[in-house]
Amino acid sequence: MCQQGRRCGVSLKPLAVLLLPTFLLLVPRGALAQRAAFASSSTDAARNLADQALDCLHRGEELLTKESRLAAYREGLQLAQRAVAVDDSNASAHFAVFANNGRIMLIEGAAPNPLNLLAVNRELERALELDPDYADALAARGGLYRQLPRLLGGSLDKAEAYLTRAIALDPEAVGARIELAETYRDMGQPTRSVPLLNEAMQVAESKGKYRQFNEARDLLRDIRTAP
Repeated sequence: MCQQGRRCGVSLKPLAVLLLPTFLLLVPRGALAQRAAFASSSTDAARNLADQALDCLHRGEELLTKESRLAAYREGLQLAQRAVAVDDSNASAHFAVFANNGRIMLIEGAAPNPLNLLAVNRELERALELDPDYADALAARGGLYRQLPRLLGGSLDKAEAYLTRAIALDPEAVGARIELAETYRDMGQPTRSVPLLNEAMQVAESKGKYRQFNEARDLLRDIRTAP
């Protein structure tokens, strides 16, 4: 008696492997080439859209007015969403959706409730699923763990772990250093924040990231003058 999924005790999987070359011979070579070219063009298009979305994110970080920052983030969100629609396997596209959308929510004053968190965290999860060593995504995850209250999943220990790993993967990470410095401050270990902030200012100045330079400088001053 032959069982389901097999024919007379022979697994169908080896048969499928054996028949695959025959199947490929039945498909016109032109069709295979067209499919490969379409996949390649889709990947390139998604990469370009994701790069543009991240450029909008970085530009928004340095703009001074609320309106100009919102415009940059909204443009970045639209580009990132288009990138995801073209190629769901692009980690940068998912991260750009998360980051631009998160900035918009912060500016518009959205409360950190479970529904909002679920909406933005889904994209961050996808980015890390596709690329577990994505430094910016790891830093963002660490920032969320630091900023969220415990009732919503916040954890300073997890924040430290993610942020430390992000810095190890990207030695020039400025935001991750500032976030880790804040984590140590919140842990009651402000002296551990000082070298991180000095490094953050050096990198930020060399890269022209003046907003982050000022942020690190102000935090360092607050830590040094705290009682």
